[in-house]
Amino acid sequence: MEPPKVTGGDLYHLWRISDVHLPRIADAFYDATRILAAGRRTGAETDADAFRADTQVAPVAGAVASSIARAWGELRDEVQQGFAQVGETILEAAIGVRQATEIYLNADAANADLLKVYLADPRNHDPHNPDSNPPVPGSEQDPGRPAPIS
Repeated sequence: MEPPKVTGGDLYHLWRISDVHLPRIADAFYDATRILAAGRRTGAETDADAFRADTQVAPVAGAVASSIARAWGELRDEVQQGFAQVGETILEAAIGVRQATEIYLNADAANADLLKVYLADPRNHDPHNPDSNPPVPGSEQDPGRPAPIS
């Protein structure tokens, strides 16, 4: 049985997975690390401001928030690290798909040309549609790097 012929469209789908979709998915996880790092849910400038060590929980309470702050910090760091690892894994998958596509393109120059022809045809790919192209570096959809874990 002869293997199925790879077309420009097949290679285009692999390109879209590695360069368009997976970076945007990774960005969602990296955004989550930035949200956790900024303490946005509390309205504080940072999550450290939200749970300052040794401050009263309420004006009349004698309890201090340091144990809450410590527990939150540990949980936040663990969740943030998990999100960052998932984002990194997704970007590594994108690299793997990209490398597999490039290996195929290098081994079969005729199909490499098919991908270029496929991408150049406006019926197949709109180079002006941001959602059909890799995220622009520095844009909202660019994964960048996750927020550092404190």
